[in-house]
Amino acid sequence: MSSPDPAAPPAPRPVLTPKQAQRARAPWIAMVLSTLAVLGIVLVALMVNQPPPAPAQADRVDVAAAASTVPHDDGALPALAPDVPEPWDSTYARVERLQGVDTWDVGWAVNDAVFAGLKQTSRADPTWLALRVGSAPAVGTVDVDGITWDHYAPQDSKDQHLVAEVRGSTLVLTTSGDQAVLEDLARAVAKEIR
Repeated sequence: MSSPDPAAPPAPRPVLTPKQAQRARAPWIAMVLSTLAVLGIVLVALMVNQPPPAPAQADRVDVAAAASTVPHDDGALPALAPDVPEPWDSTYARVERLQGVDTWDVGWAVNDAVFAGLKQTSRADPTWLALRVGSAPAVGTVDVDGITWDHYAPQDSKDQHLVAEVRGSTLVLTTSGDQAVLEDLARAVAKEIR
């Protein structure tokens, strides 16, 4: 193979006529215009086809219906289905066996960041209670509609709890919100008990 002759003059640069230059640019211009046209069509389609509004969130669980199926001892408080404030959304209502104790367990989403719950049993023992409220002692009592509740606010958790003994049942109310949420739930429970 021979190497190029260093003394040879460079190859001449091709000269395009204006028409040839216009034809050389035409595919790029067409590609840019077609891309803009497709993007415009997609944007119009997205604006015309707005997603439907989200339906109002309804309770996922009928707490009263679930509570009516829970057996209870004669004389003991039946499973509670308190009528909580309007925006709360019931997320579960079930009987669970916690530390060997049958427990009626109900939960509500108060809003996107706050949860409220009710646990009820007629067979609570110190271990069961300690596992519901943590190891911190009660920080005081709260009187809500004739029921005196022990208030627990463990230091290692943002949860707060109210605990009361009512007609042979231990009730534990829990929230990840403030004490006002607990008191709203306590009022609903007191109204249910009457």
